[in-house]
Amino acid sequence: MSSSLGARPAALQVSEEKYSAGLVNDATGLKVSFRGTISTVNPAAVLNPFVDAVHAQLSGANLKDIRVDFTELEFCNSSGFKAFIHWIQRVQALPEAQRYKLRFVSSPARKWQRTSLLALSCYAPGLVEIA
Repeated sequence: MSSSLGARPAALQVSEEKYSAGLVNDATGLKVSFRGTISTVNPAAVLNPFVDAVHAQLSGANLKDIRVDFTELEFCNSSGFKAFIHWIQRVQALPEAQRYKLRFVSSPARKWQRTSLLALSCYAPGLVEIA
């Protein structure tokens, strides 16, 4: 996988029966969108390789931040959140000059998102923002 995003990033996506995620480039820029319900016993088996592939593309791209869109994510269990902790740890392992922020975009209609994302922001102050 190329470490440079160039004009268009390589299409990255993952799909399970109840949820999907993808790295997309829309009118407002690059984002990772999650949709559906992440409630399987071990979602990290699917999500960690996806997160690793996204991280590989972003880490060399000289980005300040990436939007992580949860607006269409109906639910994510605690096992699913381990994949986001894994992602944060990957960013923390980068040299400081290459680190990027994860800017989570939540849905006001899904109160669980605010609570769960607040916990993530406390885990990694300065790397996680909630919008």
